[in-house]
Amino acid sequence: MRILIAGMSYRSAPVAVRERYAVSAAQLADRDAKLVRSAGLDEGAIVSTCNRTELVGVSRAGDGALERMHRFLHAEIGDGSATATHVYELREGEAVRHLFRVAGGLDSMVLGEAQILGQLKLAYRAAVEARSAGPVLNRLFQRAFRTAKRIHHETGLGAASVSVARVGVQLAREIFESFAGKQVLLIGAGEMAESALHGLREAGASHPVVVNRTLAAAVELAGRHGGAARPIEALGEELARADVAICSVSVDRPLIGRPELERALAHRRGQPLLLIDLGIPRNVDVAVQALENVYVYDLDDLEATAERGRALRAAASDAAAAIAREEADRFLHWLAVLPHAATIRELRERLEALALDELRRSVSRADAQGGPAALESELERTAQAIVAKLLHQPLEQLRREAASGFAQYYAGALRELFGLEEEDP
Repeated sequence: MRILIAGMSYRSAPVAVRERYAVSAAQLADRDAKLVRSAGLDEGAIVSTCNRTELVGVSRAGDGALERMHRFLHAEIGDGSATATHVYELREGEAVRHLFRVAGGLDSMVLGEAQILGQLKLAYRAAVEARSAGPVLNRLFQRAFRTAKRIHHETGLGAASVSVARVGVQLAREIFESFAGKQVLLIGAGEMAESALHGLREAGASHPVVVNRTLAAAVELAGRHGGAARPIEALGEELARADVAICSVSVDRPLIGRPELERALAHRRGQPLLLIDLGIPRNVDVAVQALENVYVYDLDDLEATAERGRALRAAASDAAAAIAREEADRFLHWLAVLPHAATIRELRERLEALALDELRRSVSRADAQGGPAALESELERTAQAIVAKLLHQPLEQLRREAASGFAQYYAGALRELFGLEEEDP
């Protein structure tokens, strides 16, 4: 079995390309099932986050399957606009190590970002629902989750991690220095929105306004953080009052366009507006950037800010990377042994049966003779008999091969398998 990955991330493709290849959570299971069928995979799963879209496949077909995964990515997920430089491919050990690094937050825009683990779990659940995850992907994702847990508990990376949303808050704080007296608008009420809200409160913002398509979700989020909730219909009105607006809504097309902002700017009397767009696809139309006194930062723009945080987490990342490598090596060892699992199981069962048979005979003889001395003698004889039976067939084969001149190869294999010392020359 070969593990293959074809995809793109913030490292290889700009947000303008990535947003065309994003897969919503509601679409994942359906796309997983199609991926397995179209690419001829044994197992398959799609990982789609704000910073990456990756197809993970398990196949006996090798590069032929990888080529079909590329075609599926462009024809079924995206629009074909990505170039060869935007899409990467990873094979076997390289693919496993990559996924474990992703799970541990080592390949995130913000080093140590914890949110990626929840997104991986969502991708795994979708693959299970689609029945596109079999024994290999089940094991792969479970070990990836274990890796993330170890990194969180054994290094300082988890404690020091900052989500993409918080990097946006940090950027706003650098521009305004203080949130005192500033009106903050949060557009969206999901996990990323709440992460941003935590950061805003820590930075000194008070009474933020939450706007969301589902008012009940906005009310719940705002209520937990001392803010106010408004329906999505009030977005234009709130944009006219806000100093900072952080957007993190799942949309098919930009939620904030130039006409909406022009109407809001008419009431602002020249006051600047900072828009931090955390959405994929983007929530803010690129045409907005041409407006005076409007400053827009999207996920690509956050990379420079995130880079400064990476330097502070370098020591923790080394320890985390070592854990990811260790766990990946364990999984790859399991994967290498997997084709021989039936042989190993049959060998174990046969040897156990031989040993148990000898033990039963010894116990029967010891009972007949009576006494501790008789039992000790029988156990010693049993050990010798078990060893003799276990070695009978390999030694007979070694003797037969001696006549053909191949005995040295069998003897070498036995030394390797049983960890014997090398023979003196």
